[in-house]
Amino acid sequence: MALQADSSLYHPSRSAPETGAVPARAPAAPHRPTNLPRTAFHLAAGALALVLVRVLPTRGWLIAASAAFALFAWTCEVTRRHSVTINRHLMRVFAPVAHAHEWHRVNSATWYATALVLMALVVPLHAAELGVVVLAVADPMAGLVGRRFGRHRLASGRSFEGALAFVVTGSLAALAWMFAAGTYEGSRLLLALVAGVSGAAIELFVSKVDDNLAIPLGTSVAVALAALL
Repeated sequence: MALQADSSLYHPSRSAPETGAVPARAPAAPHRPTNLPRTAFHLAAGALALVLVRVLPTRGWLIAASAAFALFAWTCEVTRRHSVTINRHLMRVFAPVAHAHEWHRVNSATWYATALVLMALVVPLHAAELGVVVLAVADPMAGLVGRRFGRHRLASGRSFEGALAFVVTGSLAALAWMFAAGTYEGSRLLLALVAGVSGAAIELFVSKVDDNLAIPLGTSVAVALAALL
């Protein structure tokens, strides 16, 4: 902000700068705080989704379970829009993992629950697993790296360092999951790269849709299409 650029002009306890003096270099802006509880929530939500995919006996059960989560989330969204008190109480509960803008916009967890329903309905389950893994691991890692080491800004406002971290961690996480789950034998390296790159591209270029909806859904669709080849 312009009024904060040289606070000595406005702070009563500081003297005015001398005429002709060379202004001191402003200190670097502090890094945005790292929300470790939100990162843990990301990982826990991804782990829960993977457990449901692996434990529930049929796709019908998976659709029902994910729809129940989504119905609860959207019910909370509608209810808190009509009651300031309910909104305040809900957001106090989720304050450790919520962004400030989510007080008055649809919560990211609601979009994630919606993505799980759509993936359960239309995406091959092995591909859906990779969409879940990439969001759970690569999205928070990109944020951590971007906040701490991001120096080169891209047109989307994200950093090159964060995007690179997304590709690397997303690909490695997807590859590790395929080995652990025994899926996609013979094409794991290719599909891991597809998962990491497509997830990073969605984060960079899809700005009108929440990441928690776009990344798992878009990544799983990209993996499913690549697997057909």
